[in-house]
Amino acid sequence: MRQLSSRVILALAVLLLAACSTAGPTSDGETNSAAPAWSSSEPGASARQLVGVQASVYQSRLDVVAGQLEVQLTNGSDTGFTVLGLSLESSGFESPMTSQLSNISIGSGRVVDLPVLLGPAVCTGGRLEHTVRLDYVLDDGQVGTLTVPADDQGGRIVDLHDAECFEQEVNDLATLSITGLPEVRTLGEALVADLVVEVTPGGGPGVLELVRVRNTTLLQLIDPDTGERRPEGRQLDLMLPDAIRGEAAPHSVVLTVVPARCDAHAVAEDKQGTRFRFDVELDGREGTVGVSAPREVTVELYDFVQRACQEA
Repeated sequence: MRQLSSRVILALAVLLLAACSTAGPTSDGETNSAAPAWSSSEPGASARQLVGVQASVYQSRLDVVAGQLEVQLTNGSDTGFTVLGLSLESSGFESPMTSQLSNISIGSGRVVDLPVLLGPAVCTGGRLEHTVRLDYVLDDGQVGTLTVPADDQGGRIVDLHDAECFEQEVNDLATLSITGLPEVRTLGEALVADLVVEVTPGGGPGVLELVRVRNTTLLQLIDPDTGERRPEGRQLDLMLPDAIRGEAAPHSVVLTVVPARCDAHAVAEDKQGTRFRFDVELDGREGTVGVSAPREVTVELYDFVQRACQEA
């Protein structure tokens, strides 16, 4: 009986020593009995709590001006989390495209949009696929990385990719750019502005035709001699066949414009009023190429619109 009591006492002593070792002080003098708040869980364990998170991609009118896309995250899980970092990878654009926003909290049931700058188009053919990589911390402190496929809302990204690739092909044959500041003059009783668009031939194969240039939200094209407005834009019918490319000198197109609107918010609310769209045909395929005015030209055009509207 005395021998059994000795064994029990010895066992209790071992247990007490083990307990002291586990709950001993850390380097800062506090006990190590609890895990740190921002620790990672076992691989995949925290991600399983975010099974309901979905992603999609779209582009609004304002995003077009900024040259970006929006990644929309829908938290369909029961767990809140904070976005530490987000990037979009797409087979159709140079990736990754990384958002500059972070520390964005997304509670259960919430929908949040995060912008990413659009990379140059990758025109290799094949089906477009988009994936969002999300670094996060759960509300309970667990951190991890989640990768989810992203849907293309309304097929907008497919259309955007096709347009970008078409424009790349056009640029191989000729580049279009607005050169010099607008020249303001009086035509009849109205102020008008002349803009020069330079068409510089390239060395690519094929036949390119500049069919028409369209009005913008801020500027309307007119007949340079009579001042007659052209609601459908200006017909160009400028052909750039193989014979005049490469060694040919740049060709200039003069666009004469007047304000398309004179309300108080015309300039203040402008987003794409100094971006002209050219309808073109490339080897029989129809498409559109956008030509944006440089910043200094845009400033001059805004000033012209205000002056012309005041004198109208």
